[in-house]
Amino acid sequence: MSLLSTGFVPSAQSSDDVFQFFAEEAQVTSASRIPMARKEAPATVYVVTSQDIKDSGAQTIWDALRGVPGVDVMQTRTNQGELSIRGLNKPLNNRTLILVNGRTELNTFFDFVTWESIPFTMQEIDRIEVVEGPASAVYGANAVNGVINIITKTPEQFQGGQASFVAGDYNTHIADYDYGRKLDKWAYRFGIGYRAMDRFENSDNLASRSGKFNVSTEYAPDADSKLSVSGGLTRLNTEVTSGSAGTFFNKGSEGFFETVYRNRGTKYRAYWNRYRTKLKNFTALNEGNLNSDIYYGEVEQSFSLPFGNEALIGGDVQRNSSRSTVLSKAQIQQLWALYLEDKWEISDRWSMLASGRLDGHPYTARTFSPRASLIFSPAQEHVFRLSAGTAFRNPTLLENNINTVLETPLNDPLLPFFTSVRTTTLGNRNLVSERIKTAELAHTGQFGRLTTRLAGFYYKLRKIIMSGPSETTGLVPPTMTMLTSYINSGSIEAWGGEFGLNMRLGSWASSYANYSYQRIKDLPGPRITSRQSPLNKVNAGLRAKHGGWTGDLQAGWVDRTYWIIGLNTTDMLPVKAYYLVNAHVGYGFKGRLTGLEAGISAFNLLNNSHYEVLPRISAAQPGQLGEIMHSRWTGTVSYRF
Repeated sequence: MSLLSTGFVPSAQSSDDVFQFFAEEAQVTSASRIPMARKEAPATVYVVTSQDIKDSGAQTIWDALRGVPGVDVMQTRTNQGELSIRGLNKPLNNRTLILVNGRTELNTFFDFVTWESIPFTMQEIDRIEVVEGPASAVYGANAVNGVINIITKTPEQFQGGQASFVAGDYNTHIADYDYGRKLDKWAYRFGIGYRAMDRFENSDNLASRSGKFNVSTEYAPDADSKLSVSGGLTRLNTEVTSGSAGTFFNKGSEGFFETVYRNRGTKYRAYWNRYRTKLKNFTALNEGNLNSDIYYGEVEQSFSLPFGNEALIGGDVQRNSSRSTVLSKAQIQQLWALYLEDKWEISDRWSMLASGRLDGHPYTARTFSPRASLIFSPAQEHVFRLSAGTAFRNPTLLENNINTVLETPLNDPLLPFFTSVRTTTLGNRNLVSERIKTAELAHTGQFGRLTTRLAGFYYKLRKIIMSGPSETTGLVPPTMTMLTSYINSGSIEAWGGEFGLNMRLGSWASSYANYSYQRIKDLPGPRITSRQSPLNKVNAGLRAKHGGWTGDLQAGWVDRTYWIIGLNTTDMLPVKAYYLVNAHVGYGFKGRLTGLEAGISAFNLLNNSHYEVLPRISAAQPGQLGEIMHSRWTGTVSYRF
């Protein structure tokens, strides 16, 4: 919940001002493939910087983004959260694309992210760019609600080392060490980290433990070209909820190797994502193992055209190789894409950006995703934007190929001759992609010390992929046999908006407030999926810096939501509205102790114990197995040298 989530960027222009209010001239790289000033971006973009994260005391990505207008945060377990944009959040959410430096962090089985698997420490993050609205025209599948791109620091930004240690309630222990340096044409950086904490519900039980390591090196022979090579590995054991199907520990290792070469307007990129994990204690999938590799290659070329046009063309190929005990056999998917983007400077006040991407998938039809934005700046302090586009989500690997049998006890007085149910779940290769169409109107304005951002949106999501009804295939006592699969069914329509403002209170203090509204309905049928999204959200915060002291106070309120109680039912119960207050106080020493900093952070300062998704009520009513959220206090010591 940073000040930057509504427009603040630390000032590089004045040593007297701690905050710079209006940073629309700052470039963003995630809204399109052509870097551009944020005010010219073809989508609503919010940026959270490393300074915002540090000053807020946030120890997770989702806590750092709680104050961003339009972002739905849902903490399901002590150290696992789900992020969505403008509604439709759920456990194992796969409609928001999560990237690190533009490289996907979604696994190939569920297309969701386990946050602890990211092999970077929090202090290595330079900024997080949040792109709201569909972005398949740029990134392809899964960028339905938007994109969250975590961008890490360069070696030059470290130019030395930094070590930090965090300790707090629930046996929270976080230790990080990072070092980077630039030497003429060469630069290098590495980071290592350890994170562990116990559960809110039972502090004697582990919630998460992970060890992280990454390294990168860069070679820039001249100002127009650069070669970078990087890699990382995480060993993790983190509890995750799948929803009503149960919780599990994602235990194993995840890593990557990547190389990027840029020469003037040409870019070549290749990476390998490696997953070797086991779903420990996950009875729904018989504690299956998930082993997969993603091999990705991309080439793109940018060039200038007449009449104020700047264009880019490119393509990528991807090979997914997957093996698992929940699949009947090993699976290989070959994906490809071609894309084109053009930015047209029509005049000093008008500009337009158009993008299009064609994606190929082995089981679904070729998908074309267009997006266009018209931007009008009647004055330097005001920018209007009208955008429209489409996006899609392909079926996941499991939805296409799962083949598993689960036997569960049955104790039903209406069926006295049956003591168990054997359910076979099969994938469906005839599924089609989910498709979303959206439109957005936005305005950004500056009124002296006040900065405002306003956006209104409409979207319609069709061909939703969901679990189909179970079919009884056998009634031979004592076992009832069932068959289930996945289907495309139903549509969702939504409209809403966000309003945010920032107020400069002086050279040492700043405040922000924002409000989000999203009305979602299922078409046709009962309101099931739509009721999982809060109707209203409010955030506000105050930050102050003076001398070596930093203070940050943030508050948020989230409206109630409704969730299905159990399997094969449409009965729903509410998760009550909740408020959350987070605070951080830090001090940076001077003189001989320059580089040493200490701070105290409080998550859920007022200890408003609450759920953010429906908890387990009984064996027959598991809800989404959400965990209660209590307060957590931590202390931090860091040293930069």
